[in-house]
Amino acid sequence: MISDDLRNRRRRVDAARDPDAEATPGQPPVQPAIRASRSRSAATVDPARSAAPVDDDESATRERWAESPIRRSQVRPDVQLADAAEQSGLVAAITDADGRLLWTSASRQMRRIADRVGFVPGGHWDERSVGTNAVGLALHIGQPATVFSSEHWSEFVQDWVCWCAPIRAPDGRLLGAIDLSGRWDRDSPLARLAVESLGKLVEAHLPADVLNPAVIEPGLTLRVLGQPEARLDGCSINLSPRQYEIACVLAINGPTTLATLRDLVYGARPVTDTTIKAEMSHLRRLLGGAIASKPYRLTTLSRVDAVDVLDLLRRGDVDTAAHLYRGPVLRTSEAPFVIDQRHVVDATLRLSLLATGSAAALLQYASIHPHDDAVLERVIELAAPGSAEHAEAEARLELGRRDDLAW
Repeated sequence: MISDDLRNRRRRVDAARDPDAEATPGQPPVQPAIRASRSRSAATVDPARSAAPVDDDESATRERWAESPIRRSQVRPDVQLADAAEQSGLVAAITDADGRLLWTSASRQMRRIADRVGFVPGGHWDERSVGTNAVGLALHIGQPATVFSSEHWSEFVQDWVCWCAPIRAPDGRLLGAIDLSGRWDRDSPLARLAVESLGKLVEAHLPADVLNPAVIEPGLTLRVLGQPEARLDGCSINLSPRQYEIACVLAINGPTTLATLRDLVYGARPVTDTTIKAEMSHLRRLLGGAIASKPYRLTTLSRVDAVDVLDLLRRGDVDTAAHLYRGPVLRTSEAPFVIDQRHVVDATLRLSLLATGSAAALLQYASIHPHDDAVLERVIELAAPGSAEHAEAEARLELGRRDDLAW
């Protein structure tokens, strides 16, 4: 049901589409910032256009996303936004500083609508591209913004409501923005509050190279939990799936002979010494020569997030370990060493969470492993009845059981 207040608000905003319209005494229907944005938009954007422009080069968008300091924030805003969008029938996005969408996640209700209007990775949502909208406005004014219904300049999003918060580095640089959007009848002050709160949390937990650009983590850093990422002396490097497997063996297992490397990476698959040596040669070049031989070993410092999680669990810091866990180790790898590491990390974390984890940490794990009934049941035990955590666990458990019945 749509409230009378919401319907009346839409009528007032619709009536004020004229940028020069006088505000209603006592309650202006359109914020001054939106009026100013409309004036800017009038000079550059046809309001009757049908969609936002979208980049053709998907690989370039993926690279920008991989480099995004927002994505690399320790709070994992993509996971939290995706969960919020799915639960609330919305679409979520993370942008760069120019208003280009780098990542999106849509609920079933919004997926087709978002695709149709270019609210997808590579879509341009700055003011010069689509006129007044929450992403463009938030980046322009440097503050959180809400754009409701026909406050949007372009007609194709005038049935939307969008909430957006810009993300800044400590030195004031704009890094991008986080956004939640949905149909106009989904408008709620809680959505704006959620976006603003998450934005502040992201800014407080930006990666070290953004919080302090003078500090560069030396050596090789491997993120193999969830979406893999490799950095050498603070700079991103592109590794193939096989190179990630070999780098994992060298960083975690330590000095390794060619024969052992064959067993750990290839298992029973037939592979020649020449093939392994060629892989090592390619990886050595990518790492600036930081691999010695006989036995193969790294000659630079190395850090692996899977090892960090296990170290935290050994120290009893279960909640922080759950916070850093982004998914199974190299999820699609079939290398014997990786399979073993994947099992050790997942099982150790899960059992530790069930024993001593908080409800929030358990829900974090459940967002990655949604069909683990024991984890959700433990949340229900721990969380106070009526709390958001208790309700979310019950909802996830019900959804999982419904899916099981469907099969």
